[in-house]
Amino acid sequence: MEPLSAEGLDRLDIIARVRMALAGMMDIERYAWDARGILTLRGRLHGPADRLYPSIRAGMEALGFTPFLRKSGTDDEIMALPVVVTSPAPRVWLPVFLFVATILSTLMVGALYENVDVFSNPLGIVAGIPFAGTIMGILFVHEMGHYIVGRLRRAPVSLPYFIPVPPIPIPGLGVITFTGTLGAVIVQREPMLDRRTILEIGIAGPLAGLAVAIPLLFYGLATSPVGPPPATGYVQEGNSLLYAAAKYLVFGRMLPGGGLDVQLNAVAWGAWIGLLVTMINLLPIGQLDGGHVAYALLGRYAHYLAYAFIGVCILLGLLVSANWMFWGILGFLIGPRHPPPLNDISRIGPWHVVLAVLGLLTFVLLFMPDPLRIVGV
Repeated sequence: MEPLSAEGLDRLDIIARVRMALAGMMDIERYAWDARGILTLRGRLHGPADRLYPSIRAGMEALGFTPFLRKSGTDDEIMALPVVVTSPAPRVWLPVFLFVATILSTLMVGALYENVDVFSNPLGIVAGIPFAGTIMGILFVHEMGHYIVGRLRRAPVSLPYFIPVPPIPIPGLGVITFTGTLGAVIVQREPMLDRRTILEIGIAGPLAGLAVAIPLLFYGLATSPVGPPPATGYVQEGNSLLYAAAKYLVFGRMLPGGGLDVQLNAVAWGAWIGLLVTMINLLPIGQLDGGHVAYALLGRYAHYLAYAFIGVCILLGLLVSANWMFWGILGFLIGPRHPPPLNDISRIGPWHVVLAVLGLLTFVLLFMPDPLRIVGV
């Protein structure tokens, strides 16, 4: 028998300390180290994972590890990373700067929507207030839904980072623009605690945003005229079940139809974009809001659903609308897999299952097979 190396002696000492730290919380039956220094422990927890995890984390962090709880067959498993995960200090100036920049970019787009050339008449930007107020109101409430629930759950969420997209004048082509923003993101500064946290934070944004978007949509539709489409090229917005139902309730008929359609004013257009952004966010892919919902329900198997939806997006992109091709490729690039929480053993309860199903049904109501189409060009 060869004598133990110094490294072997150190690791035996660490295992002894780990056993002491987890005494009364987990019986360790097997353990293994990998080349990266990650320690994997298998055995049986002495109680519910959600009750034990805070004490397990405190004990393991005292030894320089961050523990991830998960199931491995019938065993409970701790994957202990040889580092203590800490949240960096939050940045305030950058989110505030991007928020102000996004307000300006959406004001510019809204003014252009009202046929005001903000490049030759900068003060005319005030004409963009109805559009900017609508879309920024929806997006702001959406992101605050994530942020507030995250803070209530003591999750390491950042302030939202809005993404401005100002209109770009191109000689000979006019001004290239669409919404003035690509939405916003909230940065997760360390792994979430458990699936319940993932679900609550993920679904809070869409539900909060829709609570603003739907009333604004009805107001916008009620103040928009109905008439024949423009004779020249125009953008035809897509129908979802929710949007079609809203138009039927306001106008008493299905639109477009019979050579007529609603001519969306700035508020209605901004609210429709809010519905579109919410639908995209609810795709069950990676760390999109829908990806959070899917992981809460399916755990590590959620990536199968993500790859399936990426395939559906690509197929819709080939057969129906190029927009879906872009979203499918983007979903693949941002990553179909959702990162696991610190405690991946605890499951969500019945009421949280209902909440997750509500999120999936919301996606169905917002789904637009052909979101945007340029007609007459």
